[in-house]
Parts: sequence; C-alpha cells; structure tokens
Amino acid sequence: MRRFFRNKVSPDDVEDLIQRTFVGCVESQGRFREDASFRTFLFAIARNQLFKFFRARTSQRNQVDADLGVSSVAAMGMTPSSVMSARQEHELLLLALQQVSVDDQTLLELFYWEALSGPEIAAVLDISAGAVRVRLHRARSKLQAAIEKLMDPGQAFDLEAAAGTLRGL
Repeated sequence: MRRFFRNKVSPDDVEDLIQRTFVGCVESQGRFREDASFRTFLFAIARNQLFKFFRARTSQRNQVDADLGVSSVAAMGMTPSSVMSARQEHELLLLALQQVSVDDQTLLELFYWEALSGPEIAAVLDISAGAVRVRLHRARSKLQAAIEKLMDPGQAFDLEAAAGTLRGL
C-alpha cells in the first residue's frame, strides 16, 4: 500500500491514505467476492481512496477537471514543488497553532478541520453562536500573528487556503 501511494501524494498523506484503505476494507468486507483475490480487492479500495483524496483536493482548488481517468497527478496541481510548498504551509500552520491557547486552537480546529458550523461549535463549547463568531475572529487574528512571527519577511501566507486544504486530509 505504501508503494502504491508513495509517488502519488506527499509523504505526509501516505499513512493517512493507508489507514483509510484498511478502514474501507473492513467496512466493505461484505462486498468481497471470492472470485477475485484479496489483493485485488484491497487495491480497488486503495484506488477509490486515492480518487476521493484527489477529488477533495481538486474541489478545494476550484479545478473542474477531476476526471481521474485522464488527469495526471501533475495536471491536478500536485507537482513535486506544489506538494513541497503545501507541506511547508501545513508545517507552518501546525507550528503556529501550537503558539495560541488551547481554547483558540480547539475553536480553530473545530471550524477548519471538522467543518462545524457556528451553531454546532456553540453547542460543543456551550456558548452562544454570537460568542463563537467573536472568538473565531480573535482566534484567527492570534493565529495569523503567530504565523507572521514564524515566517520569513516578505513571505505570503493565506490562512484560509492553507487551513482549508487540511480539511480534506
């Protein structure tokens, strides 16, 4: 499985895709037909997981060509340099998240990674939806300030884009 994913995605995504594949295998065990090998079954699931991964990535980047039968990894914007750039952005974002309070980090993770709405976050944190909006605004500002402290002068960073790409991982 590792070899199957290794040249298609960034090193950070390989383990996640392997895990998704094996979870998919367990969930799909009832559909396994013994006329094919288990290995074939497993690779079919791996392929489906890879396509889900790329579809999530292409939809996040507003790309319309998600026909994975004809699109290459490079055509979908996953060139080695873009993978490295995204990896650096993710590392910077994760490092900056460690610089804000646990409350702010939790709020940001619920919003960006778990894609919870304001009312859903309010229910989780037991606060009003209005308080969520205020706290989210403040937490974003604190995170952006932490990012700017970690960046090289003149380096640009789009918090919304970087956080949004992590949602699909």
